[in-house]
Amino acid sequence: MVRVDGRKPDELRKVKITRNFTKYAEGSVLIEAGDT
Repeated sequence: MVRVDGRKPDELRKVKITRNFTKYAEGSVLIEAGDT
């Protein structure tokens, strides 16, 4: 089975983590998973 985005059933979406995302919130992060 291949998914619409081309991933195999055992593949995860690409994950991107951006540290210090918000200027005034110490320890803030933005986590993006795939196209969501």
